[in-house]
Amino acid sequence: MGWAGKLRELLGVPGFRALYAARLTSQTADGIFQACLVSYVLFSPERAASPGALAASLAIVVLPFSVIGPFAGVVLDRVSRQRVLVVCSLTRAALLMILVTLIAAGHTGADFYVMALAVVSVNRFVLAALSAGLPIVIDVDRLIGANALSVTSGTVVTLVGAGAGSGLRSLTGGSDSSVALVAGLAGLAYLGAATTAARLANRHMFGPEKIIGWAGITTQFRQVALDLADGARVLWRTGPVRRALAALTASRAAYGLVLVMTILLYRNYFTGTGGGLGGLAVTVAASGVGTVTAAVVTPRVTGRIPKARWIMIVLVAGGVVEIVLGLPFSSPLFVAAGLLLGFSAQASKICVDTIVQEEVPDAYRGRAFSLYDLLFNVAFVAAAALAAVVVPTNGRSSPTIVAAGLGYLLAGVVYYRAARRHLVDMRIRAVGAPAGPALDESPAISVPVGQAAAGQAAGRPPAARPAADVLDEPVSGRQQ
Repeated sequence: MGWAGKLRELLGVPGFRALYAARLTSQTADGIFQACLVSYVLFSPERAASPGALAASLAIVVLPFSVIGPFAGVVLDRVSRQRVLVVCSLTRAALLMILVTLIAAGHTGADFYVMALAVVSVNRFVLAALSAGLPIVIDVDRLIGANALSVTSGTVVTLVGAGAGSGLRSLTGGSDSSVALVAGLAGLAYLGAATTAARLANRHMFGPEKIIGWAGITTQFRQVALDLADGARVLWRTGPVRRALAALTASRAAYGLVLVMTILLYRNYFTGTGGGLGGLAVTVAASGVGTVTAAVVTPRVTGRIPKARWIMIVLVAGGVVEIVLGLPFSSPLFVAAGLLLGFSAQASKICVDTIVQEEVPDAYRGRAFSLYDLLFNVAFVAAAALAAVVVPTNGRSSPTIVAAGLGYLLAGVVYYRAARRHLVDMRIRAVGAPAGPALDESPAISVPVGQAAAGQAAGRPPAARPAADVLDEPVSGRQQ
């Protein structure tokens, strides 16, 4: 069945249709808010942009997703997730009204950043609720398609929202008052998201199926921290996951360097046609096209070659693209690089997501994705902080281009040299294919990324060793 047929089939399920609508409205509002934040901190003519301000903005946008994520599940297992969507959207709308006032007054101090941080932090609960509710409204055999559609569509509408916010700012002059209008639009969009979720007659449509009581909540939160430490030990012992996460973390750090430099270039160096916030928006849109393309191409390619080889190919290609298209410091070439690097980043992440799903036992999978998210985003923000120190204000830095390109290249090559020594890394199993039994004949259970990331922090130890403890042996020690 083609994508159109799958979409019609999924949208024929009332629960999925309601959850999908809630995701689209919420993430559209997220895109508008992100356009507001970036344009106010970096592209307002009233103030000069600095690498430090950019690093702080990226930290606000990225880190709360990781820090709050593991604990969001504790709440989402105890209250109606539909109510979480309504209350969180109303809360964000109220916070945006405060931000409108702060932006109109030209505030860029602690009060502004605290409000922006609060908006993004609340968003963690929304995304977790959307992911946790998906298995409630759709059959298990359609979860992979439903998850792929939801996440890809969420990325697309976020970009659409960012484009709408940037367009409104440009049409109204680009001053702080214009950015305040964008913030107001984001607030209205969050009200729309709240209305979409509130229209559901059944408040438990998205779960939880069984409400867990609040007794001992302090103990439960403490247990989450202990469980995360236990999950970290499992990740370290699981060879395929350890190797894949190391490669992806290195590439994410390279991407952090590139992103800071790119934003500064469009703010302070590409000042003619194709520069400014409009030029950056085109580059981001190109990256989005690459992301969607990778979601279509990767399942087909990984049906023919091992995921480890595909990860190596896209990371090495990303390094070459970064150096060849980046060093001329041309705005059109940066747009082309954005498309190709967006493809590389998403293709490698899809493969690593699937490796974690396949190799980590079910009892640890939620914690694995929480730690994966933390590692992924901390590397990104740390690289952005480094770029704030080494990249000049105008963004033009050939050493940064070369360092980022070499980071991609080394991540791909070193990972593949390690992976090809292990049979488990070189199996051919397409993204989305049934996992099948491991060598100890324990069934490998696969869940979508979104469901795992929803905060399944607590879990009981598995009855047997992780599959990777059995499978992670050198190729030379097995019959090929």
